[in-house]
Amino acid sequence: MNGVQNSSPYIRQALKEAPNKVEPPTVGVLRHRGLDTSKILSMGLNESCFPPSPKAIEAMRQNLSAVNYYPDAQCPRLSDIISERTGIDHDCIVWGNGSEELLKGAIDLSLSPGQGLVLPAPTFWGYKSMVAAFEADVSEVENLPDGHTNIDGILTNIHGSTKIVFLITPNNPTGRMVDQNGLEKLINGVPEDVLLCVDEAYFEFGIHAGGPNILNGLKTRKGPWITIFTFSKAYALAGMRIGYALCSDSELAQALQKTTCVFNVPILAQFAGEAALLDTDYLNFILAQTAAGRDQLYEGLRELGLEPYPSVTNFVSTPVAGNGRDVMVAMLDQGVQINAWADRGYENTIRITVGTEEANAACLAALRTVLA
Repeated sequence: MNGVQNSSPYIRQALKEAPNKVEPPTVGVLRHRGLDTSKILSMGLNESCFPPSPKAIEAMRQNLSAVNYYPDAQCPRLSDIISERTGIDHDCIVWGNGSEELLKGAIDLSLSPGQGLVLPAPTFWGYKSMVAAFEADVSEVENLPDGHTNIDGILTNIHGSTKIVFLITPNNPTGRMVDQNGLEKLINGVPEDVLLCVDEAYFEFGIHAGGPNILNGLKTRKGPWITIFTFSKAYALAGMRIGYALCSDSELAQALQKTTCVFNVPILAQFAGEAALLDTDYLNFILAQTAAGRDQLYEGLRELGLEPYPSVTNFVSTPVAGNGRDVMVAMLDQGVQINAWADRGYENTIRITVGTEEANAACLAALRTVLA
C-alpha cells in the first residue's frame, strides 16, 4: 500500500483503486479547452443529432417558472404513461437521474463485497468504475468475434456467489442486439435466486430494427429482474438526465428506489419526458432518420475498406489500421469528434455517432484523410 493510499484513511480502498471517472468530451468541455465548437461535428457521445420533440421544448419553456419547487419524487404522471404502455404496476416502476443511477443502484441493492457479478465486455465504459467501487468478484465475458453477446459464456460464468447478471442489448459499443433465442436462453438459464438486470438504453432503436421485446420475455421469468431505460438517446434528452426501471416485483422496486436520491429527476426533465413520450410521431421521425444515417455511415465505412460492426443503434463501430485513440485525436483536428473503444484488446476500434446526412458525409471524408 503506497503513501498516497495511506494519506486518506477515510476513503474506501476499493474507491482509491477504482479507475478515475473520465470527463467525456462534451461540447462544453471542448469549448472550455478553447476549441471553436461551431466548427466541430459532435459524433462521439451517442447523442441525438436532432433536438428533442418541439412539444418537449415547449413543455420546458412553459414550466421554467416552476424550477424553485422540488420535482415530484417518483414522477407519477410519467408512471401513468409507462404503466399503461407496459402493463407494469406503478409500484414496480422506479425513476432515476438518467439510467446510470439505476444501473448503479441495481448493483448496490444486490451485492456485498466479494460477491459475484457477470458482465459482457466490451460494453459501456461507465460499468468499469461502478463495479470496481463495489469490491465485486467481476466476471467479464468477452463478446463473440462478430460483436454479439456471448450468452453461453455468461451462463457458464455464473457461480455460487453470483448475485447479479447484466445483459446490455443493444450493446454499446458494438451496436449488436440479442436475438429471441439468445434472450430466452439467458432468461431461462439465470438461476431464480440471481438478479437479471437488462440495460436497454438503446431499446427504441432495437425495436425499430426488428429486435425482440425484452420485457415480454422477462415477464415469463420466475426469478427477479430489472430492465432499465433512458430518455437520452431516442428521445434526444441527454441533457435532462431522466431514466426509469421496470422491476419484477414491488419489493425489488422499493429496494432500488432506496438507492436513489429523493429529488433525483429534474422538474423540467419530467415535463419534457411526458411530452416526448406522447409525441410518437417525432420519435418515429428520429428512429427513421437515424436508421438512414446509420446505413450511410456503415456503407461509407465499407467503401473505405473497413469492416464495421452491423449496428442497430445510433452509432457504428469499426476496427481501423492503427491506434483508435490516435485516429480520434486526428479526427478532432479535422473538425469531427468521434470516440475510441477503451477496452484492452480493442485499441484499434473507433465508434462514430450517427449524424445528419451532411455530417455523416463530412465525417467519412475526414476519416478518409486521416486513414490515408
